[in-house]
Amino acid sequence: MQHGPQEQTFADYLAVIRRYKWLILVAALVVPVAAYVWSSQQTKVYRADSDVLLNRQDLGSTLTGIPTQSTVTDPVRYARTQARLAGVPAVTRAAIARSGVSGIDEPEFAENSDVNTNPDTDILTFGVNNRDADVAARLATAYAESFVAYKLRTETASLQAARRELQGRLAELRDTDATDTEAYRQLAQQEQSIRTLELLQVPASVVRPALGAGQIAPTPQRNAILGVLFGLVLGLGGAFLLNALDRRIRDAGEIERELGIPLLAKLPTPHARHGVQTVLDRPADEFAEAVSQLRTSFDFANNQLQAKVVMVTSAGPREGKSTTTANLAIALARTGRHVVLVDLDLRRPSLTRMLHLPDGSGFTDIATRNSDLADALQPVGVTPLRARLASVPSGETGAGRLEVITSGRTRVEPGEFVETSGFAEALQTLRAHAEIVLVDTPPILATSEAMALTAKVDAILVVTKLGTLTRPTLRELVRVLGRSPAPVLGFVVTGAEIDESYSYYQVEDYPKQSAREESTQAAPLDVSEVRSASGGSTRWTPRRGG
Repeated sequence: MQHGPQEQTFADYLAVIRRYKWLILVAALVVPVAAYVWSSQQTKVYRADSDVLLNRQDLGSTLTGIPTQSTVTDPVRYARTQARLAGVPAVTRAAIARSGVSGIDEPEFAENSDVNTNPDTDILTFGVNNRDADVAARLATAYAESFVAYKLRTETASLQAARRELQGRLAELRDTDATDTEAYRQLAQQEQSIRTLELLQVPASVVRPALGAGQIAPTPQRNAILGVLFGLVLGLGGAFLLNALDRRIRDAGEIERELGIPLLAKLPTPHARHGVQTVLDRPADEFAEAVSQLRTSFDFANNQLQAKVVMVTSAGPREGKSTTTANLAIALARTGRHVVLVDLDLRRPSLTRMLHLPDGSGFTDIATRNSDLADALQPVGVTPLRARLASVPSGETGAGRLEVITSGRTRVEPGEFVETSGFAEALQTLRAHAEIVLVDTPPILATSEAMALTAKVDAILVVTKLGTLTRPTLRELVRVLGRSPAPVLGFVVTGAEIDESYSYYQVEDYPKQSAREESTQAAPLDVSEVRSASGGSTRWTPRRGG
């Protein structure tokens, strides 16, 4: 019955999202609200920008008339070089001094300023951030102007040096009265050309001073939008993390794959005020409809085996085993059969309290010959099932009998009691007395007598509860059932509202019809066409062992 790990499908992911939807929704709401509130409390920061146009002229080529290879011919490299040049201390110090803003040192200015290039233009953008919009604008404009002045000085420094050298040589010629020579005229012409170039030199110019500043921080609206996205990611991550850490099973399909036996029915949790009385007094109830489905699936699963003594067990306590057993017994009796319900959970008997029965002789008294069977049987009145339910053939709607045998007043040791001859004789007597004997037993993983009882009965019915059963427990249950000598008819899921795929036909009211109309409309079922609660064929042969 062992099965390998199943690949996760899109439906499985959706199930996890539905399961932890509140966690995801809370994260998607709390994170953006927190981001908005936090952003709103931050100090406002403004940014001002000023643009500088670069003039990429090659002085060497202009003077000599010979093309040269330099950074000027590569616009991207030239722009990046100028941007790095704008960050030198001489430029930043001049920018602070030119702006007239006090209280700002060079490291602070460098941290809150930047120069950006545009690969498609010859424009540098000088940006400055500050808490004061006016100060940011003044600093950005002063930064751009200081760079232009610095660049002009560096670009004309060589021209000024060359012109001073020519002026010195001209002075020497004048001192020797050689002003009328060809050499003097050539030097004078070169000095005039350099002077002209120096005057025409415009390496850069401020084309757009900072006229104002815009707020760049904080941005509550943008942070809130990002918070929604981050909250969703955080919520989804938390949901899948919790799902991975949660060992509880919430999907009936996972139990069916692991056990390898059919799912007979999914039972929702009955209302506390109803309990077992749901199927006795409230036929038009979703829980009663689920019990009716269990009864139908039970009959089809037992169609070939014809087991008379069926033990109902679970992996652990508080899985709804006794409630399910009692409801199934009532549902079977309402179809006109003679059913005996036996409470063999000797450690924690509950049928007496559940069915409001008086304390009296029970199974231990019969097995120890302290009481007769007739004295131990306690009849429970059940209403015959009406023929309007299509799942019940019209010939099965007669008055049935439900008799309950409690655990008994004689004290016994449960583990040894199951192996006694009196126990076997009492069980055989019940087998001959009734059509179906349902035995409510202790959890099979919790006690030794439950496993020993599997050799005394005809079949086993397993009850599991979603949200309670864990994966390690399920694996142990698979191992134990694999060693059981009795075949397993199937399993029942309780707490089905936890299963995201669970749905039921809500019965609000049945149309009032005459008995003849009900009998006419109720058609007997063809066993070959009915499918199990899990969707598999009902022509399923119970497997022994595993």
